[in-house]
Amino acid sequence: HDLIAAFRATLKEAVDADLLLHVVDTAHAGRDEQIEAVDAVLAEIGAEQVARILVRNKCDSDGCEPGVERDEYGKIRAVRLSALTGAGVPELRAALVERFPRPGDRAATA
Repeated sequence: HDLIAAFRATLKEAVDADLLLHVVDTAHAGRDEQIEAVDAVLAEIGAEQVARILVRNKCDSDGCEPGVERDEYGKIRAVRLSALTGAGVPELRAALVERFPRPGDRAATA
């Protein structure tokens, strides 16, 4: 929370965002608490309703395969990747294209 004051202007941008990518170190023992802390800060600044994709980094060190996690409605809720190796980065790109299709993209016409 000490950083909140320092980054208040940056955090205000989150309120107007179309999508937030919440990058989490899946290998970190306190990752669940960190996710909760970020969620609390987003609620504090009024950004709790902004769409989010959880990006689970370091999936290679956590023993998970890169890929996309969807909710029961088929909506992307998380992407597992490794920034170190690049595994899963194409899946993140595809998730962004799915979320924000451009005219001419296959996802836009499907």
